[in-house]
Amino acid sequence: MAELPRNAHEVYTTGDPPEDGPRARKHRLTKEVKRMIESVALLDVHRMDDDELASIGAQAAALADRLAAHPSLKEKGGLALAGGDDAALLERSGITGRSNPLAAPLQMWFEGQEVRGSAVYTDAYEGPPGCLHGGFVAAAFDDLLGFAQTLSGTAGYTGTFTIRYIKPTPLNRTLDYRAGVTKAEGRKIWCWGTCHDGADLLAEAEIVFITPKFGIPIPRP
Repeated sequence: MAELPRNAHEVYTTGDPPEDGPRARKHRLTKEVKRMIESVALLDVHRMDDDELASIGAQAAALADRLAAHPSLKEKGGLALAGGDDAALLERSGITGRSNPLAAPLQMWFEGQEVRGSAVYTDAYEGPPGCLHGGFVAAAFDDLLGFAQTLSGTAGYTGTFTIRYIKPTPLNRTLDYRAGVTKAEGRKIWCWGTCHDGADLLAEAEIVFITPKFGIPIPRP
C-alpha cells in the first residue's frame, strides 16, 4: 500500500490556478474529451454504419497513443504529488478537476465561511431514468466537504461519511451546493453539506475527517 503524504496539504491544495496559456489549452482539451465521452455514452450503434464505428475507434486509439507519448505527471509522483498548480484540487480531482476528463461538472469556490458549488449533470451521469447516479451524488459531497474542511485551518482524510438521499437528483438542471465546518477538535474535523434544486433539498451529508498524526496545519484560504 502506498504511504500517505506526510503533509495533508499535499492532497488538499485548494488554490485556484490561473487560466494561463498552456493550462487554458489543457482545459479546452479536457472539455473536448468530455464532449466525446458524452457522445460515446449516447451513441446508438444499431443506427450507424459499422465501418464508420470501427474507423472512429481506430482514430480514438491513434489519439490515445499520441497523448501517451508526451510527458506525464506520473513522472512527478502522480496528480496529488505533482506540485504547483497541477496538484491543486480544483485542477486534478476526479470529481471537480478542470484538467481531469473524468471529473463531473461540479465547480466549487469559497464564499465567506462556506464553500459553494454548482453543477449540471448530463446524460452520461445517469443512474435511474432521468436522475443522477447515487454514486456521483456521494462523490460530489466527498470532494465538496473535503474542500470545505480547509476552512478549519487543517485537513485530513475521510473517516466517517453519512449521506441522506432525500429526493432523486435530476439531470440537466443547475444544482446548488453548500458546505461548511461544524467544529474541529484534536485530529477530527466535522463538516456538513447540502445539495438543492431550487428550493428543493435533494441530499445532505456529514463527514468526519481525520488529520494524520504526522500531518501539519495548513493556511486558511
